Amino acid sequence: MKILVVSLLRLGDIIQQEPLLRGLREKHPTAEIHLLMNRQFANVERILHGVVDKYIHFDRETLQRGLGESGFNILYSYSVLEELVQSLNGEKYDLAYNFTHNRLSAYLLGALEIPEKRGLHQEDGRFRGMDNRWLKYFNDRFSGAQKSLFHYVELLGNSFNLPVRPQAAGVRKKSKSILFQCLTSQTAKNWGLDNFVQLKRTIEMALVDYKVQILGAPFERETLLSAFSEKDLLICDLSEARKHLQDCALLVTGDTSIKHLAAQMGVPLVELVMGTSDAVKTGAFSENARILTEDITVERVFGEVWDELSGESRNIENTAGSLERATWKLYLDKASRDAEPAYVAALQQLLDSHPEKNLLLALNSYQEKTQIYLAWQKRIIAALPSREMLTSRKTVSATDVAELILVAQDIIKSKKDDAGYFQGFVESLLARYSQATQVLDRVKADLEDQAELLAIRETLTRHLQSLSMEGAYYAKGIGQLSISGFEETGKSLQRDLEDAKL
Repeated sequence: MKILVVSLLRLGDIIQQEPLLRGLREKHPTAEIHLLMNRQFANVERILHGVVDKYIHFDRETLQRGLGESGFNILYSYSVLEELVQSLNGEKYDLAYNFTHNRLSAYLLGALEIPEKRGLHQEDGRFRGMDNRWLKYFNDRFSGAQKSLFHYVELLGNSFNLPVRPQAAGVRKKSKSILFQCLTSQTAKNWGLDNFVQLKRTIEMALVDYKVQILGAPFERETLLSAFSEKDLLICDLSEARKHLQDCALLVTGDTSIKHLAAQMGVPLVELVMGTSDAVKTGAFSENARILTEDITVERVFGEVWDELSGESRNIENTAGSLERATWKLYLDKASRDAEPAYVAALQQLLDSHPEKNLLLALNSYQEKTQIYLAWQKRIIAALPSREMLTSRKTVSATDVAELILVAQDIIKSKKDDAGYFQGFVESLLARYSQATQVLDRVKADLEDQAELLAIRETLTRHLQSLSMEGAYYAKGIGQLSISGFEETGKSLQRDLEDAKL
């Protein structure tokens, strides 16, 4: 089997995709895997070992210049792209995956003659490939500022049924080297060189046997020299950075490609999330990471460095967040609306991640939100305009859906739909429609999704409540018995619904 993976993203994204490529290799151990990526990131080939058999370069920069600069023939870019398509078709791929999910990659994949395509692609003038719930969630939540409950790697792994898992915590190193990656691709994501200077001074005063050095690319040298001395700097390329990371005890970094490289190598790291960075979507995909999103002071960062070096346990995910993730995973894993969610597996995963008492404490606020969501759902149903009324309209106006708009405004103002149960409903009122009745169809479709999600919430709640009930029964020496009542028959205890009222 020959497989093509399309990844026309930035350097950090390609490095971040390593678990997906390894999952693909695990799923197809004998397949020949080719990776199509942007030419300017060809240096990543030196660090992706054992997962890709052949790299193919997409010369995006030259194509863009050919379209915009007067020195190029008007058909130059077209001819280059046509040549690439012919070359790829000549490989006779059996299967293709689109890890990029933008229009460019979709059109390119649509032009290729490959029998089976996974992910977004163009076909017969339409975008195809959103054939499971995970892919739809990925497409809805990753294109803009919408919040996601799942990491980029998790989403694509589940979308393509690839086995992926965060890099596990490894054996602690005896190294006394600490590395800083101070600069990111955006100023808003930078913590500030002054903060890093103060952190370096604090570490070297408190941990006298540790040495702090600064990683940087050649083009970052002058900026770094404004705050650090030449002897503090490790100016290097990507493969050299990998060697430095292999020998260090800890990395302190912002949202950078070095962060993703360290995460995949299992290097302990402290990530500083600033600006537009999103810790959930694209944070370090590793169990070795300590991720700070607020109150990022020198004292706080030093505390995390100290805890990591001294072997203190990392903070686990908050319980409320785990309940939301469990709810959505149960929904997204379903192959169809009629499929039964895997509640037993979800409960086991929750119990493996959190003490039972923490789950039960979080259950109260979880139930309160469920009631709020159910109330919103009732209001939406009551505010639906009639199909007859909309049929008489050429286009839909704000007055036709005024009551729905009021509900949407209340949802947004409340800031209580942080998991996005009503995101589709709100977006449906912002979309443009060629026919007035289309808005009604869209809102009704969103209501069906909400109803399914809320039903899962309520069922998961009942399963979690049963944990506390069973605990109470064991405390009384009764065992795992239903509160419906029981009677003794032979050697076993059988439930007797007739006696429940007793």
